[in-house]
Amino acid sequence: MNKFKNIVLFIIATVVIALIIIVWNSITSESETNINNKTLSEIKYFESKIIYMFNALNNIEFENYQLSTEDISEKSSKTSNSSSKSNESSNSKQSENEEDGKPDSSESSENGSQNNDGGEESENSGDSESNSNKNKKYSLNAKGVLSNNEQINWNYIKNEAELLENSISTLTLDLYEISLNNNEVVSFSNDYDRLLIALKNEDKQKSLEALNKLYNYIPTFFNYCNNDEQYNIIVSTKQSIYNAYSILDLNDWDLIEKNLQDASKKFSSLLTDINLQSLNQYTVNKCYISLNRLINSAKEQDKEIFLIKYKNLLEDLNSL
Repeated sequence: MNKFKNIVLFIIATVVIALIIIVWNSITSESETNINNKTLSEIKYFESKIIYMFNALNNIEFENYQLSTEDISEKSSKTSNSSSKSNESSNSKQSENEEDGKPDSSESSENGSQNNDGGEESENSGDSESNSNKNKKYSLNAKGVLSNNEQINWNYIKNEAELLENSISTLTLDLYEISLNNNEVVSFSNDYDRLLIALKNEDKQKSLEALNKLYNYIPTFFNYCNNDEQYNIIVSTKQSIYNAYSILDLNDWDLIEKNLQDASKKFSSLLTDINLQSLNQYTVNKCYISLNRLINSAKEQDKEIFLIKYKNLLEDLNSL
């Protein structure tokens, strides 16, 4: 009897321990999923801001048109026309009255209507000023690489970098949570400080190099918290593209082409991916063509043509 009792107790204890382990693993797994999703969102946000600053250093914008407004003032023209007509009418009446030997009616009523005219003039002046403020002309101006002659908006880029700095501490903590190498996290934080210094000094080339170094961390970060292999390939492809883009002003076209060839090699694995949907496959094929056109522009060694094709390629990649 005691032996049977011990067996039952052993079985119950085993079941309880097994249930505790299952529940614990479930809680741990859910917690890991939550922290991975949170970190993934933060990395994507960080990536978008890095890309924005990258593009801003060459005034690359994805909006093809810019809305502009222009004030139109009709006050002066209306006043001039009204004054001209009034003078013509007054002169005509005065001439007729002189011929008939009659006094000018405008002179006889001048004193009686002086106060009223003053009030009406003030009111009309206010209305005219209001209308002048309300008249605006809206127009869409085309924006492109070849027609762009604007200077780098350093203040705006600096503000973006300062705002992003506020999220670095949170991202750093979450990177530790997903068991990323501690030395890599520290290096990432230090490299962001170097970006701030380059932007403060308004050094374009050092800013590009700092941004490129920061983007090189992103594929590693994604691999730790993202299981979407297709997305990871796209990010890795962008990494090689930015390696080329960051040295554009140095005119090292051989190295630029080498980095782009590396991007093409990475991206080509998506061409035969049977898991892609038909719509995405079309976009992947389009991206591959755009990437090869960018490689050809590197062979032409023309910066403006390179930037046009770079912009088109990024638009295609962002649609995946």
